[in-house]
Amino acid sequence: MSSLTALIFLFSLAIGSLVVVSLLNERERRQKIVRQKLHQIKIRANDLEELVIAIDHLVETRAIPRLINEAIIEMLMEVKDTHPEASYLQAAYRSAISRHDSLSDETEVRELDRLKESDKQIALAQAQLNEAGKVIRKQQSFGKISLDEMNAFITELAWSHIVIKVFTYIGQGHRAMSKNDILSAHAFYKKAQQILSKSTHTNPDRHTMIKEISEMLANKRKSLSENLMPETHMNPLSGDSKPLDLEDI
Repeated sequence: MSSLTALIFLFSLAIGSLVVVSLLNERERRQKIVRQKLHQIKIRANDLEELVIAIDHLVETRAIPRLINEAIIEMLMEVKDTHPEASYLQAAYRSAISRHDSLSDETEVRELDRLKESDKQIALAQAQLNEAGKVIRKQQSFGKISLDEMNAFITELAWSHIVIKVFTYIGQGHRAMSKNDILSAHAFYKKAQQILSKSTHTNPDRHTMIKEISEMLANKRKSLSENLMPETHMNPLSGDSKPLDLEDI
């Protein structure tokens, strides 16, 4: 083999090696992008799952959490079959399907949790409602729901946004009442009533709540009707406090 032939051979070998390395690097880059995408999908699916669970305890009907859960199913369907190696996506998909059956049952007993213990909890719950609104708007932009359905869902979320604060103030009033702190109880009930009075929400329960809070302030009732506020765990028991005498306030 001549020197020129050897040189050409070595040069070709070097070029070939560079091509192979370049192809391997490109393959690794693409695989890394795929892994990152799947990881992002996993995180998003987990976040939406947590949102479904939270919203199911903040709204009165299950249509909204069911819609969010459907968004999870649709997202996972796009990738689970093309990436069977991602077992965590398969598991998340099965969980979402199972959860869909549960969310489709409006008669299932569940506890609403709109009475919070702190401003931090109120802020978190309201942020979850806002995030649910973003998902709903995106689903409408994808043609999954009509504009009327979207508006109805947003209206329901807005009502929950209001009653979280209202019920929390009422709960604080009940706590004060159980300690015979009539002045503080009156102040908390008043705050709850003012939120409802200032609101322009069309939910018919708003006027009924305002009326019943007035009755609470006049010592004609101790708490809101259970159908209005199912969160009854802080309701004062009969005999827990002296009558609310407005002359003492």
